[in-house]
Amino acid sequence: MTTRNMEDYLETIWNLQHKKGYVKAKDIAERLEVSRPSVSGMIKKLSENSYILYEKYGGIVFTEKGKKLAQEIKRRHSLLVEFLKIIGVSEENAQTDACKLEHDVSPETITSLLGFVDFISLLPESSKWKENFQEYLKKSLLERSSNKKKNYKEKYWGRENKKI
Repeated sequence: MTTRNMEDYLETIWNLQHKKGYVKAKDIAERLEVSRPSVSGMIKKLSENSYILYEKYGGIVFTEKGKKLAQEIKRRHSLLVEFLKIIGVSEENAQTDACKLEHDVSPETITSLLGFVDFISLLPESSKWKENFQEYLKKSLLERSSNKKKNYKEKYWGRENKKI
């Protein structure tokens, strides 16, 4: 059983390996903004659980088990980012939020989201659903914003100050 922290490390190792071609403990510490001793402790755990192979002062390499899990973690992350972007979340927030969500989403939810993202990608470019959805979001945000102002005025200025 992996922890959220272990999954973060595996995903970071995966990303670094694909970006640089190799991974060192100092690279992980820099990317995750943690201390080198913290990285050493997690590397030991990941190695004990047969996710990685590591020689002191050497590089880090995935085992087959670790590679499979890292790919799954990356797939969940990418899927969540894509879904969040589809519903109008910015790239930056989608990346941040996906990091938070990816550890807690059930396999059933991932399967359904994957189906949804695949379905959306099959729609013709001429489909107006996305533009309609974006317009709906804008209107509902404006409406909520205006209701908040109205509620604020009523709460702090009282109903007697309302124009009739």
